Amino acid sequence: MEHRQQGMRPLKIDQVAIVVNNVDETIKQLSTLWNIGPFRFHEIDLPDAVVHGKQTRLRAKLAFAQAGPVELELIEPGEGENIYAEFLRAKGEGIHHFGIHVSDIESELAKFKEKGIEVLQSGNTTGTSFAYMDTEGIVGAIFELLQRKRSPA
Repeated sequence: MEHRQQGMRPLKIDQVAIVVNNVDETIKQLSTLWNIGPFRFHEIDLPDAVVHGKQTRLRAKLAFAQAGPVELELIEPGEGENIYAEFLRAKGEGIHHFGIHVSDIESELAKFKEKGIEVLQSGNTTGTSFAYMDTEGIVGAIFELLQRKRSPA
């Protein structure tokens, strides 16, 4: 049975993210299981992120490594309210979301809005705009839209 809609692009998952209590400890554990890395580390402190429709400061420690064609992201929530901390409290450590790179995040957000799907959390870093979509109740997982910003020429 074919369920593909005309004009829709195929789903390509670029990233799998795991929310953890401690990024460094998780990397140690992963290293005992697989040869993974090197990891790239980022600490984000975004004063103007939006969580559940309200502007708030978003802090987190992130680590990224390639795992075949998919990027593995580890997220250790910082202080404050965000969907990572909510996930840890509700479920403990585990797979939090799947990331999808898009070329135009605003048009993608409009498509989701047309379908009645809201944004859980969004923000901008120096290199990326991101938005976590409220898809867990529909497909059992959160999907994050990621748009890389172009470097000035």
